[in-house]
Amino acid sequence: IEGMSIGDSLLNFFNKNEIEKNKAYFYNSKEYYAFVSTKYSSENYDGVQFHVRDNDDKFIIEAIEGMKNTSNFNECNKQQKIIVKELSSFFTNAVAESDSGSHTYDSTGDSKYTRTVFYLNPEDEWNSIEVSCFDWSKKLEKNFSDKLIVGIKSQKFQTFMAEKAYN
Repeated sequence: IEGMSIGDSLLNFFNKNEIEKNKAYFYNSKEYYAFVSTKYSSENYDGVQFHVRDNDDKFIIEAIEGMKNTSNFNECNKQQKIIVKELSSFFTNAVAESDSGSHTYDSTGDSKYTRTVFYLNPEDEWNSIEVSCFDWSKKLEKNFSDKLIVGIKSQKFQTFMAEKAYN
């Protein structure tokens, strides 16, 4: 995404002070933090979000997400379908699964998502590319914007998300 990949060091693109000053902990567990930047905004993305293991002195990117702000959930879903169709033609051996529901971050159940996940190796369900739309509740829109996300996640980060992030 924007020339950056899983396994790259975040230090190849940002200085340590910038990362430390702007990292955020979105999850119940502090094992990973997020770093969001608009430095690499483009026609496709308004910003990029990275996930890095806390206390990793090499700042290895475990997940990277291109983000496009949206104001209409239906339009986001239309864009999502276009991207999913493109990825389906590129990752012909991947297993794709789609779902939708309430976002686990929002205990009220008012924040919604739709997503399609491409499992790149069908035997390894944790190495994936995900295309998602988020429609945050009015209360959470103060902190999060509705958006379309195209993300690539490592096995380690996917395991963290499944087992520790919101537990």
